[in-house]
Amino acid sequence: MGQAAALAPGHRVLSLACGAGDELALWVDTFGAAEAAGTERDPEAAALAGRFVGPRVSMSATPPAGPFDAVLCVDAAYHLSPRTGFIAQAFAALHPGGRLAFTDLVLGGRASPLLQGAARLCGVPAGDLTDVASRLAQLRVAGFDELHAERLDEAVLGGFAAFARQQRARLGRHAWAPGWQRAAVTAALVAPCRAAGLGYALYSGRKPG
Repeated sequence: MGQAAALAPGHRVLSLACGAGDELALWVDTFGAAEAAGTERDPEAAALAGRFVGPRVSMSATPPAGPFDAVLCVDAAYHLSPRTGFIAQAFAALHPGGRLAFTDLVLGGRASPLLQGAARLCGVPAGDLTDVASRLAQLRVAGFDELHAERLDEAVLGGFAAFARQQRARLGRHAWAPGWQRAAVTAALVAPCRAAGLGYALYSGRKPG
């Protein structure tokens, strides 16, 4: 994600829906960002992310004032609806020459009843799912150039399912603890959803400058 957004030392970075905030430390410690601002609306996740807050890291429920050199959304854009609104807001938050990078679920055709049901169960607005070409077209209409999309179906969806199997074996009788149930159910849906045409992609684009 950092490479897709061309992060470099001195950049000001905005991470949307950053969860427990581990990525904020990555942007600062590994990529040398001068500032990493994170947004997270879930109070429990935001509280965990608070452990990273310091002179170069900030957290809030809503995005701070821009402009930013990069806007990132790691494994959360599929919860943001409408997606065109998210893309437009990211464009407005960027410096000219700044980059957006995000990952999203990909629809291989029309959403089957299985995919629609799985999306509702996982809190994903099914109406915002689309194919790669259509998502790139949305980015182009919003004003982005230098567009790029990379399919990560096996690395992410297959990798998550494999991780869930390993965790279930490791946790044993604790595998159905409340904190693990949603992840386990989501992992169980991966194979049938992939068979129904669901994929995963990394997108990036530049605001012309």
